[in-house]
Amino acid sequence: MRKINLFSTRTLTGQLGIFFMSVAFVMGLASYITFYATLHWSEDKAGERRIEIDKNEAVQRFMNGEKGKITIDVLTSAYDDINLIPDSYHRYLENREEFVGEVGVDSESRMLYFGHYIKDGTKKPVILLSDINQIEFGPKETLFSSAVIITTIAGMFIIFGALLSRLSQRLIAPLNHLTNQLTEYSGNSTHIFDIPAGGAQEFQILANQLNTDRREIHSLVKREQAFARYASHELRTPLTIVKGASKLLERDSSTEFQKRQTLRINLAINQMSTMVDALLGLVRYERSQDDSATREVSHTEFQTIIDNNRAQANAKNIEVELLFHSSPYLNASLAVLNIIVGNLIRNAIAASEEGKVTLNVCTDSITVEDNGPGLNHSTNDEGHGLGLLIVNDLCHRYAWTFSIENRKPIGCIATITVT
Repeated sequence: MRKINLFSTRTLTGQLGIFFMSVAFVMGLASYITFYATLHWSEDKAGERRIEIDKNEAVQRFMNGEKGKITIDVLTSAYDDINLIPDSYHRYLENREEFVGEVGVDSESRMLYFGHYIKDGTKKPVILLSDINQIEFGPKETLFSSAVIITTIAGMFIIFGALLSRLSQRLIAPLNHLTNQLTEYSGNSTHIFDIPAGGAQEFQILANQLNTDRREIHSLVKREQAFARYASHELRTPLTIVKGASKLLERDSSTEFQKRQTLRINLAINQMSTMVDALLGLVRYERSQDDSATREVSHTEFQTIIDNNRAQANAKNIEVELLFHSSPYLNASLAVLNIIVGNLIRNAIAASEEGKVTLNVCTDSITVEDNGPGLNHSTNDEGHGLGLLIVNDLCHRYAWTFSIENRKPIGCIATITVT
């Protein structure tokens, strides 16, 4: 039995794991980006609030008579004239009544404030520049905080991944148990499917339905075998009576017409006897497939099948040719082989108006070729003949492959591939 790899991407557990890892990676990336953006936003807001406080002190000192550039602290300087600040900051203040925000990049960035105050009824400007870089996170602090966040996210990812893996395996365990039973007991119709204790109710319903379906299939197979067995036995008695009566008629046949009719009766009896033997052979094969012996089918057996169907060919002046390349090894009885190959030959004869029908026999295939109009011109809704339905069903029972297709330039070729 083939073991199921629970971590394969083809299993439900593997697919759940891949889905979780994808979602967790996206969420982790989004969390890191959100953290990084929030860190910078909080730094800017803290700088803005600090410079607002410094602005109040600067206004108070300008109100007390100080002028020009004054130093608020080691970080912040205040101005009462826009022309006193460096020219690089003028563009942030053009056509503005007020402004507050961080300007510049990297080490040259500053927190800039621009506003007005009223002194002696006159509106005067106040500008503050603060070296905010000295209190903001530097590259080392940012790298350290990022490493902490990434490590935390990775740790949570590993922990929850392990928990999800164990949880999913536990949830899917009943389904895996059913899958293993289906694989291991595929040919055992008496096996009862079960699931481990604690499995979900849905899995128990599935197991119960599988058991019900298997019992119904087993019952149908038994009934089919019983019908074939009883029908074949019941048919033997009337066939024996008809065969005996035919032999008596054959002794008293005085005219050519009576001889032909007796011959037709005997042929029909032989075909019916072959079908009865085939039914019994199928029953024995399906009851013990592993014990069915594989045998070598000889040239003589195929020639006998052709001879049994030669009357129809002679009536239409069609030649039936046997090309025997090598002996196939089959586990079907002669009666079953007679039905399969005989149906192919009769269908080929029925589809042809002249020419010949060729039976090719190889080790791994049996083909029948005709010179008929082909599948596209067949008037039968089922293809090239109703007998092919029987052929297809019998091939399926023996795990053979049956196909029929047009051949160039005319006719069809029916192929049985023996595996």
